[in-house]
Amino acid sequence: MPIHSVILLEKIYGPNKEIAIKAFHHIAASLVRDLNVKIIGIEKDVKGWIKVTLNGEDAEAAKNYLAKEFYSTVLINQLKNGDIRKGKLIDVEKYGYGIYIDIGVISPRPKDALIPLYVLRKQLANNHKVSTRQIIKKYAFMDNLPLEVKIIDVDERFDTIEVELSENQIKKYKKWINQGLDRIIICGATRQMVRKAIIKSGHLQDILSIERLGLLEHTVVCKPGTTAQGLIAEIGKYLPKIPMKAFKPKEIKKWLEQLENINKKL
Repeated sequence: MPIHSVILLEKIYGPNKEIAIKAFHHIAASLVRDLNVKIIGIEKDVKGWIKVTLNGEDAEAAKNYLAKEFYSTVLINQLKNGDIRKGKLIDVEKYGYGIYIDIGVISPRPKDALIPLYVLRKQLANNHKVSTRQIIKKYAFMDNLPLEVKIIDVDERFDTIEVELSENQIKKYKKWINQGLDRIIICGATRQMVRKAIIKSGHLQDILSIERLGLLEHTVVCKPGTTAQGLIAEIGKYLPKIPMKAFKPKEIKKWLEQLENINKKL
């Protein structure tokens, strides 16, 4: 029977790695259940991406299907301007000139892409001169947060990749802002873990939904009048060592309006 492997753009990290692997096995198995294939291995590669090994007559078809569903790792020379990729933010607080995102480039060596500050300003701050740190804070960016991006420049000579948020990603943030509902961004827990923590905290009645962003990344949508910051303190007791941030659309709107007013006075 043929054996095929594929490295997918879902990461295993944090204190619940074994739970994450089991959860992904369940998701992957359900996706390929109609094919003559068996998942014989799920592990993480050096950067934390999930490596799936498949066995069976339909192993290649299953590999291709999973790669299409989750994206897979690529060589830098396979990237073209305009390509849409998914990735996870890394070292979010480390640099002032932008934010790096791991989009799965593994050769000729692992290479992360940069969302430059000028792009962040243009796409998320109406082109106002704000800092990377301000944008990170307002949009609740954190390590491992999944984002969809578009390639805007690849320079193999200097081994650099620049990207911007995709149109779909921008639409998502605009939708969140226009809804006006606080959200909790959680990176490092499965959906089942998040739901259990909310139930244990006694705040199930305070949320509208749990939306999946990735295997271990979710956004908890608060009901009108419920603040994300208040819920984080309660839910966090049942998700130890799991990073959480509050996405506050009303604060973002107010911030953008203040920036606009300051600009008008100049």
